[in-house]
Amino acid sequence: MDRPSSSICLNPSVSMSLDHIWAKSALPGQAAGQTLVEHTWNLLSRLRELARLRPGLPQHMQQPDLWNILFRAGLLHDWGKAATGFQAVLRGRARRWPYRHEVLSLAFVDWISRDLSTEATTRLAAAIATHHKDFAQVADDYLDVWDADDDPLDDMLAQMDVEDLRALHGWLAKDGGEWVERLHMRQYGVCLPQPPPWPQARAMLSPEGIRRHLKHIQQMLDAWNRRLYEAQDPDIPAPEMRAGVLLRGLLVQADHLASAESGPLPQPFWDVEEVLNRSGLSPSHLYPHQRAAANADGHVVLTAPTGAGKTEAALLWAARQRPARLFYTLPYQASMNAMYDRLLHLFPERVGLLHGRSVLTLFQRLMDTAYDPASAARAARNLRNLAGLSYYPVRVFSPYQMLKASFQLKGFEALLADFAEAAFVFDEMHAYEPKRLGMIVETMRFLARHYGARFLIMSATLPDPLRQVLTASLGELRRVQADDAVYRRFRRHRLWLREGDLLEQENLAQVAADVRAGRQVLVVCNTVARAQQVWQWARTRLDDIPCYLLHGRFNMQDRGHKERSILAAAGLRQGHRRPVLVVATQTVEVSLNLDLDVLYSDPAPLEALLQRFGRVNRMGRRPPAPVYVFRHIDPVFARIYAPGEQVKRSLAVLEDVLASGEGPGQVIDEAELQRWLDAVYADAILQQWHTAYHQAAGDFRNAFLGSLLPMSSNPQLSDRFDRLFDGTEVLPEALYDAYIEQKEGPAPLRASELLVPIRWGQYHMLANRGLLRPGTRDEPPVARVPYDAQTGLQIPISEP
Repeated sequence: MDRPSSSICLNPSVSMSLDHIWAKSALPGQAAGQTLVEHTWNLLSRLRELARLRPGLPQHMQQPDLWNILFRAGLLHDWGKAATGFQAVLRGRARRWPYRHEVLSLAFVDWISRDLSTEATTRLAAAIATHHKDFAQVADDYLDVWDADDDPLDDMLAQMDVEDLRALHGWLAKDGGEWVERLHMRQYGVCLPQPPPWPQARAMLSPEGIRRHLKHIQQMLDAWNRRLYEAQDPDIPAPEMRAGVLLRGLLVQADHLASAESGPLPQPFWDVEEVLNRSGLSPSHLYPHQRAAANADGHVVLTAPTGAGKTEAALLWAARQRPARLFYTLPYQASMNAMYDRLLHLFPERVGLLHGRSVLTLFQRLMDTAYDPASAARAARNLRNLAGLSYYPVRVFSPYQMLKASFQLKGFEALLADFAEAAFVFDEMHAYEPKRLGMIVETMRFLARHYGARFLIMSATLPDPLRQVLTASLGELRRVQADDAVYRRFRRHRLWLREGDLLEQENLAQVAADVRAGRQVLVVCNTVARAQQVWQWARTRLDDIPCYLLHGRFNMQDRGHKERSILAAAGLRQGHRRPVLVVATQTVEVSLNLDLDVLYSDPAPLEALLQRFGRVNRMGRRPPAPVYVFRHIDPVFARIYAPGEQVKRSLAVLEDVLASGEGPGQVIDEAELQRWLDAVYADAILQQWHTAYHQAAGDFRNAFLGSLLPMSSNPQLSDRFDRLFDGTEVLPEALYDAYIEQKEGPAPLRASELLVPIRWGQYHMLANRGLLRPGTRDEPPVARVPYDAQTGLQIPISEP
């Protein structure tokens, strides 16, 4: 914690008269709580660091007094805690204080606002009043007086000791300007006037003064709400709303960081030379597309083969932008975890991880070190909290974390402020279906236009309709593409289309023959049930050769063990190559850096097939590897890949490639992949894609982005946000005793490792068949279906 030296930061006489006023209760084992002065200093120190990250933000956002207003709000935000009743709560002498301390803090606004306009004073008051709760929750109790003899503001002011008021006044009069200098805030436009003389200042503290500020805030919010309602386009009122967003968002960030006692924020690493050194790269050995990315300003679309250094190119682009924050955005938890590990290795203590199970992921990483379970659990929660507090300069997360702001969930202003002047890297963008893509791209457009965000979208291939909507949304979009020499180097696969179903005996026999011949074979099925069937068949015929099964219906504990074993046997860094069989579902497309010899695959949309191809001969260090795609389309595939016509069109495109080229076994020219993809997205498929995308984007723009009123979250939208996730978790009945043992043991967090993700449709099916015991407050739902560490959860239907 940054405890200020009293001799430096406060006049000694003022310091002594304020030491008894706490802002935080004493921690266990400590005699005293954190003083109001200490907490305020910590908050303003964090505010200074946030300003240093974005020195040009006031000009870019057309709010020249932004840091000046925020500094004053931060200085006063907790002064209401000086009330004797609140101090009694902090010292454990009372259970609760029935008032809001931030409302009482408004009494002091007039002491530091005589040089401000009425509008600026109202924004200052609004930042203070809403640094904990939405304004509507504050206004309900204090805006109107129902009984003049029972005005809560009278009682609140009466609890301010006169000597404490004198001390607070002395703080401003003797040390306010000194704090501006000591914190180097004058360079950001911060100044602080002298408060009125004490008798006048004392007379200003009244219920009428507090209520005047509350009414002005209400009038400002009412005016903003009318602008939103009357606007035909959400972009019109957005700049005006931005004032409230940044004021509340940045103050909340600084307050939470100070309360977490996180210490100074880690500095970004935005130096091209540092990125090169940490990545083990030499300027003379960069690919042309990496050099182009390192010199590109603004929004970029980067296309290059898998394994051609796209991640390094993205980091070089980020270093060029020098953003306040970098968000590395991925669609799946497995790929997020892998990227977190990779970036953390490059930039220790500067990377955060944010997704629904990130606490558990961090706990597992810490348990692999010297931490005991209890310490690992505390440290994991602390790391997760810091990731959500704008602490780390780099964060790995999903776009759903970004969408939280658009859904106006509680704290959305802090999220939007965090995204201001940030850089975003979007990887695997092909993974989102058009409706969700509409929401994501609209949010990207909103952040780019109104908050100065910049985006790099990278992929081995990018469908042309997606490229078009990105260009329409982001405007100028620089294209960076690997050159012909890179594509010639990455000629890694030979393509065969096979008749029939992958599950037919003769086809499985070919799989077994390849494994017995010493090859490392990958089989990818479109459903868990099909993958389980292939693995059961193979393990009885290849009992002397390792056979692995990987899909999404394992619990976190078992899946982690499997992934580590598979990487050791068939990953990029494996030692001596030995025969192995890996049977997987779509999970293998994103989660593991595998490098096998042969692929057998169910038919799938072209983007998915290309991801599967990339798991064999990954770096192209061996002769082109065979990839076999089967032609049979099971009816269930249409429920997995909608519209189902995508799978048929993808097969037709591959047929045309072979017919117009060398025929079966033709080496894939990866420079042609974009043309293949454009052939898939044509005619009816293209029309369906455009219809779904544009309808979702338009609805989202009007219903969500068009209603972003600062200082007012919308809990009603929380359910709609939750519906974006088609899944929940259940506990297999076979693991119930182990779950209870973990919950009651020294590391209760480990109990969550035993839960298995399933889709909502599967959840309701199990419930309807009586195969699910509903969850309680203390226990998750229990699935009464078989589960073991080798096969995973066995749901009795042919579903993915």
